[in-house]
Amino acid sequence: MSASLLLAMLSVGLSAVGPDSPGDLLSPVRLQATGKPIDTEDGHAAPFVADFDGDGVRDLLVGQMGGGALWVYRNVGTDANPSYAAGVLFKDAGADGRVPTH
Repeated sequence: MSASLLLAMLSVGLSAVGPDSPGDLLSPVRLQATGKPIDTEDGHAAPFVADFDGDGVRDLLVGQMGGGALWVYRNVGTDANPSYAAGVLFKDAGADGRVPTH
């Protein structure tokens, strides 16, 4: 399964779980940031959805397992209709944050 497909399934599927849903995932869609597909350059993706910037909408964090890079995609849309800005590297005390690869 491609990393972008996994991201799409996770991100869209989270919105499908609720009081009116048995927990089934929605059909996958290809997520984009600034009109381009979100994908990892190398290896598998480790996506996580949370409100990282405190604006009330869930953003997307993607850990790139092959190289260890962490990318943050800020949601400039809504939770129901996300629109992601270009990815920026996650910073940890000024240095690029990394996913453990071993």
